[in-house]
Amino acid sequence: SVVQVLKKLSQKGKTVILTIHQPSSELFELFDKILLMAEGRVAFLGTPSEAVDFFSYVGAQCPTNYNPADFYVQVLAVVPGREIESRDRIAKICDNFAISKVARDMEQLLATKNLEKPLEQPENVYTYKATWFMQFRAVLWRSWLSVLKEPLLVKVRLIQTTMVAILIGLIFLGQQLTQVGVMNINGAIFLFLTNMTFQNVFATINVFTSELPVFMREARSRLYRCDTYFLGKTIAELPLFLTVPLVFTAIAYPMIGLRAGVMHFFNCLALVTLVANVSTSFGYLISCASSSTSMA
Repeated sequence: SVVQVLKKLSQKGKTVILTIHQPSSELFELFDKILLMAEGRVAFLGTPSEAVDFFSYVGAQCPTNYNPADFYVQVLAVVPGREIESRDRIAKICDNFAISKVARDMEQLLATKNLEKPLEQPENVYTYKATWFMQFRAVLWRSWLSVLKEPLLVKVRLIQTTMVAILIGLIFLGQQLTQVGVMNINGAIFLFLTNMTFQNVFATINVFTSELPVFMREARSRLYRCDTYFLGKTIAELPLFLTVPLVFTAIAYPMIGLRAGVMHFFNCLALVTLVANVSTSFGYLISCASSSTSMA
């Protein structure tokens, strides 16, 4: 499956270089060109059909109904106990390829390219191959897929939020606007804020630390910018950080008996959501500034 995908990419104009050890005959037929190496030298470079002719020419005819890849590995291997004979055979094959038409054409092509190279403009290593929007779209899609691949984590977050909201609602159930009730409501609002703060901070402190090696490698390869990566990651996880405050407020608000009215509820929801997302941003800050999850 992997080789078929790479084959399709190459047919679209992409250059694909693949190292593989003893592929099956089915895989071997998918390759456009093969490069065989032995003892640090090129033993053959060309199409699979040209390889059959070349090895027949040097006296190593591939048997009928035999996997060519296995045959070439055997011919170019240094057999224990027969090292001198094996190395002589390998040297003969490499020498024959070095004076072949394919090798001469390749050397001529490289020589031509080297002569042309000073005339070419040096490529700017600080440029990106893709536009800002393409980078952002790719990182956002990958981040969204990583969120979807962890449905258990999302369920745990929602169940945790629901249980805490019910617990706070039961503790402060049905408060009245009395002196004691107002003090209890203050305590409930304090728990609203602390729960939304610490829950979301601890949920995000490992976001960037866990992916730091991947980010460093891909950023150095100029695959995407730092801002596209940050925005893609944060926006992909935004739906969860909007759902958690909604679930929490929708359960605890009516149980505690806070101020009635749709507008008052949405004002509370907006403030709780804002606190939750500021806490999330603080968690991202800690994650970015830390070298590991344990440090964060």
